[in-house]
Amino acid sequence: MKFSKIIETCIYASNLEEMKNFYINYLGLEFVSEEKGRSVFLKAGKSMLLIFNPTNTLNNTNKLFPIHGAMTPPSIIHFALEIQKEDYEKWKYILLDNKIRIEKEIELRNSRSLYFRDPTGNLVEFITNNAWPVDN
Repeated sequence: MKFSKIIETCIYASNLEEMKNFYINYLGLEFVSEEKGRSVFLKAGKSMLLIFNPTNTLNNTNKLFPIHGAMTPPSIIHFALEIQKEDYEKWKYILLDNKIRIEKEIELRNSRSLYFRDPTGNLVEFITNNAWPVDN
């Protein structure tokens, strides 16, 4: 048996509205659903980005989900969103036009990457397709 993909990535932030605005209005992820003050679910291609309020997910008021969340202040994580090679410069322009500081650009394994921070401080990467040996 094999896993087919990582279907969801979860990050934590206390200001869900700010994060929702950033990922929808600046990065163009698709809104799926939310539970005010607790979670925001966004679609990124064939994957999901889930944003949870760590304080409100440490209790069990929502019986649908198990208790989870950051036991200490949320740590900063890194995750990558795949983009098409031909869209690299367009995404770079969108970031700069929205005054989102690009921390680093690299070329590695026949791909290019842009690194920047979301409002909570997570390191977000745009990486061009075919960087890793996974099916598209």
